[in-house]
Amino acid sequence: MADGLLSFLDLHPFVRSTVVDKVRGVIFGGALGDAVGLYTEFLPKTQASQLYANQTISFLDPVTPLHEDTHRDRFHAKAWTDDTDHAILLLLSYLHTDGEFSIVDFAQRLRSWGSGQGLRCLDRLPLGIGRTVSSVLGRPGFDVHPKKASEEIWKKSGCNIAPNGSLMRTNVLGVVGIGKTLEETWKMAMEFSLVTHYDPRCVVSCCAYTALIRGILRHEVTSEADVDGLLESSWVWVNTQKSTIWPDQVLDTTEYQKHINVKTLDELKLDDARGMGYVYKAFGCAIFTLRRAFRESNDPVHDLFGELIMSLVLQGGDADTNACIAGGLLGAFFGYNALTPRWRDGLAHRQWLMSKTMGLMETVGLLPGEYRGSEDPDTALDGGKGFLSKQQMDERERDLTFTLLTEMKKRKDKQDAEERAKNSFWGRLKG
Repeated sequence: MADGLLSFLDLHPFVRSTVVDKVRGVIFGGALGDAVGLYTEFLPKTQASQLYANQTISFLDPVTPLHEDTHRDRFHAKAWTDDTDHAILLLLSYLHTDGEFSIVDFAQRLRSWGSGQGLRCLDRLPLGIGRTVSSVLGRPGFDVHPKKASEEIWKKSGCNIAPNGSLMRTNVLGVVGIGKTLEETWKMAMEFSLVTHYDPRCVVSCCAYTALIRGILRHEVTSEADVDGLLESSWVWVNTQKSTIWPDQVLDTTEYQKHINVKTLDELKLDDARGMGYVYKAFGCAIFTLRRAFRESNDPVHDLFGELIMSLVLQGGDADTNACIAGGLLGAFFGYNALTPRWRDGLAHRQWLMSKTMGLMETVGLLPGEYRGSEDPDTALDGGKGFLSKQQMDERERDLTFTLLTEMKKRKDKQDAEERAKNSFWGRLKG
């Protein structure tokens, strides 16, 4: 029987089973949004629409191939990117400490990932590291005093750098928050944002996002009015922290309100290179899709999760991160069983991710069980496989470079052949 803040789970067997489904939806929704968003990441909206507006993206055979360009050459179809890697690092940190979060443990995992080790338990390369995260990880002492390093990078930027890198990994915290008070959840979200992203805009986005997932899982957020209430209370709470963390900063409520109350995705200009990756854009589009979910979820047959994710993906820009963040919220809303089957059932590493999600639920107290993350080799810093040597990392880097050059040559040869065929055709016409 659940105690304290989890006692609501015992109201009826349906309550617990629903929450379990929604937790799985949080973790998989984020990963699916990430993997689908890769198809149009960094593309302009016009090109994204040309490629996929009339095409169904599928992770089941035949798997939809990624668009061929130098960015996507590094990745594999139906697999997530660095966004979900970072969420998994947070998840593994929580599991390894048997539910006792440590920002130092998480910082060490981030640094190991960014140093070239990647996600060792799955032998994944560290692809796509953001500029802010890279700068913070490279700061001396980061793995001992991560918040200090993060603050130094933020101040070096003129206290005006607010990318989406901490928000993209936050869905795990929303699940952990189900057994915590709202204020404890906000504090946890703030701490883990400050590890790499010190700006108050990043912090308030993480706090509100985490609180929303917690609220949906606890069935305390059941309407748009509830969403608005948490968005407001999260803002107010972060403002109460200002004097001790950002004493010289003024939090602009107008900027916050503008992004969380957009009427269309076009207002966010998600493919604008000048603002791509801005945390309020990512947070704003997640809130927009959640509002649509509340308004349009009456049809049980309709694949609304897939429709909402594709509406983001077709905007281009930082599509994988935007869809990853929205996917976590939508996964909480719809639950795992309502996620798009052609994505859900073909996702790379699906069984592994499910096993860790089950471990998460046992550790939080949502499910009974004997799982102990500290005894799970996957949760060790080296993933239970040992660290790669410098020689091994260099070899892996050379292999990746060779793959990239090979793919570039294939495209060049194909373009040359098409050009020769075109010239030959026109030559015959003239002759």
